[in-house]
Amino acid sequence: MKIISIKLTDEEYKELEERARKEGYVLISDFIKAIILSSSSNISHYAQSSEITPQLLSKLEKKIQDMINPFTSQIEELKQRIAELTERVELLEDKLNKKMESSKESDSKKSKKSFESKTASKSETTKRTAIEILREQGAIYESELKLNNPDAFFDRLESQGAIVITTDSERIAIDRNFMEEFKKKITEIHTSDETEAQKYLTRQEYKLFQKLRQSSLIYFDADIKAWKLLVN
Repeated sequence: MKIISIKLTDEEYKELEERARKEGYVLISDFIKAIILSSSSNISHYAQSSEITPQLLSKLEKKIQDMINPFTSQIEELKQRIAELTERVELLEDKLNKKMESSKESDSKKSKKSFESKTASKSETTKRTAIEILREQGAIYESELKLNNPDAFFDRLESQGAIVITTDSERIAIDRNFMEEFKKKITEIHTSDETEAQKYLTRQEYKLFQKLRQSSLIYFDADIKAWKLLVN
């Protein structure tokens, strides 16, 4: 058996004796022995704990990582989807902008074309002569014109081959072909009813018919049952 010797002052001995008594030890040596062994056990436990702690930390980190991984994967997937959606939106915006620009260019071209067409049409109308207009309309009535020199206008038409009839209220310029067709039609109308006569004539022809009727330059011959014109 080994013996350990400890030197204490009287006060230290008394204090140790008192603590031993409080702890329930009869012999101070037993109390000291218990303290020494207890301290050794604590030191050993602390050493073991120090060795275990890194292992626990490693396991804890792995556990936390396992818990986070699914969410990390979902976050990455979400990021990828957001990137794809952003790219699609940008492509759609680009296509829409190009379509709008194309539409604007198309509208601009159409507007320009329409303007040029109208301008050309106006130009053609301006260039048309009075005799050309007469050929299209069949007849021109002085009452419907606003001319500074109507005499010169009708004289020019007559010199170009038009028939000019002077009534009590106005002058009427008539295209010769139109007049020949008109004469032919009225001789084939065998009714004195003007409403019925209208059915055989075009709108332009019936207008001339009314003008001549008002001026008594056309009448219905009951003997031959046909309309006669009093102008050549």
